[in-house]
Amino acid sequence: MYKNTWGKRAFRIFVRQWRWEGDNVGKQAAETMRKNVANAILRIQQMPSVGRLHTISGNKTYRIIQTHPKSSLLYWHNEHEIHIVRFIIAKKQNIQ
Repeated sequence: MYKNTWGKRAFRIFVRQWRWEGDNVGKQAAETMRKNVANAILRIQQMPSVGRLHTISGNKTYRIIQTHPKSSLLYWHNEHEIHIVRFIIAKKQNIQ
């Protein structure tokens, strides 16, 4: 199984969103969000190419996987590690 490595900014955004969920929506919502992210990481560790192709930059292929309808992880991998570079939170859209 691949080792998981979070980028500092990605982890900081994840923790900030997790705390916000706990404070504003409820502890159960925060726990559900944490479990969803953990499950997505587990899927990536089992099969790194599971995410949708996002971009190719140099020798890195970036992939994105949805953890929830409003959040995703952007990552790349090599033979031994998964590198999570962004935790993306979707902006609220106004539907008229």
